[in-house]
Amino acid sequence: MNKEDTAYEKLAAKLCEEFHKKQSAGLLANLEKRNLDALDVSREKILTNMKSELGLYENEKGESLSEEEKAHVLELIRKDLWGYGIIDDLIHESDISDIKLYAPENVRVKRTGKRFGSGITFTDVNTYKRFVNKMLERNKINLGTANAIQTFTDATQEDAILRITIISGLLTDSGLPLVAIRKVPKTKYTLKSLEDAGMFNHKASGKSGKRIKINTIPVFFSDENAELNSLMYKMILSKGILFTGKGASGKTTLMNAMIAEIPYDESVMICQENAELFDNKHPDLFSAHVLTNAGDSKISYELGDLTRAALLVDLDRVIVGEVKEGSEAAGLSKASMTGHKCWTSVHGESCEMAVDKMADYISQATGYSTRDSLKQLQGFEYVVHLKNFRVDEIIRIAGWDKEKETLIFEKVYPIVKEGA
Repeated sequence: MNKEDTAYEKLAAKLCEEFHKKQSAGLLANLEKRNLDALDVSREKILTNMKSELGLYENEKGESLSEEEKAHVLELIRKDLWGYGIIDDLIHESDISDIKLYAPENVRVKRTGKRFGSGITFTDVNTYKRFVNKMLERNKINLGTANAIQTFTDATQEDAILRITIISGLLTDSGLPLVAIRKVPKTKYTLKSLEDAGMFNHKASGKSGKRIKINTIPVFFSDENAELNSLMYKMILSKGILFTGKGASGKTTLMNAMIAEIPYDESVMICQENAELFDNKHPDLFSAHVLTNAGDSKISYELGDLTRAALLVDLDRVIVGEVKEGSEAAGLSKASMTGHKCWTSVHGESCEMAVDKMADYISQATGYSTRDSLKQLQGFEYVVHLKNFRVDEIIRIAGWDKEKETLIFEKVYPIVKEGA
């Protein structure tokens, strides 16, 4: 953003601020006079008045603003008063389905199913917070201590209904509010338009199309652990992982190392009691912690609340630091069964005992039978057991045995070489 653009934005902001002051004063005066006709002011009239006011201003060269400059400032005013300011263009781009604001310098979008940086930044933290507050005010939403997670819709936009979820800075480890906007087009897609957008890629054809074979696998380990390298890559891309072991066995350390390898085109939310799991490089990852009631306060947000909030935010992965009770296990298993890749840890003496413990937690919260609770855990593809800061065993949940009515386990680590 150059100096000239900043000057236009400051001018637009100044005029908007003066408009709000005049509007408040005029509203009170006309209400006292019961002059209801004076309360009906159209957008066109407001912008016409604004354009007249712009005739009093000069640009940096000391010249009156040109018609082009006036039009530019009026567009900024329109976005400020009735749109979404700096991100308003993103709101109206048809190929963008989701917008996520993490911080002043980190605004992400999902465009035709893929995640990108938006290229938009706020000037500073205060500007970012003012933007979020204004969004709350225009939608008449209160984001306070008692309601630090808010979900609401804005149907005033011409082309899309916006489903907005805001998580207060009280709960995020960054201390900044997290804003996730899902756009629901007011004009429905047809099957043909979805096909054109790439939703149905498996088309019948008389010719056999070329298949791209991806051989590039990141190198995590030395040559001595080449077999484990391939397994680790599969695990990171898998449906989900359950880490287990005693306290201080290395679960958090391993999870942190693996979080750093999550692809940047996936969106991640970490829910935890304390800020132990983190990654400072992933552009589409944020972490939130619980808020326990203190003193006489009855306000609290537990891991179960955060996990439920995760289902409202456009995410690919949900990571819970540690499951300790039923609501947490039930919420995470629900997320895993709805297509989210889920990671968590639970205390256990072995991989199978960890699975049983998770099933017990789910039963406590839902009243499901052990059998049904175990079936809920098919979303966790791998189970990793650590002992004394070493990976002791890894099993893969390969499916459900209908005859025995239990999960099918495959031991994949330690890796046994052929002939051994």
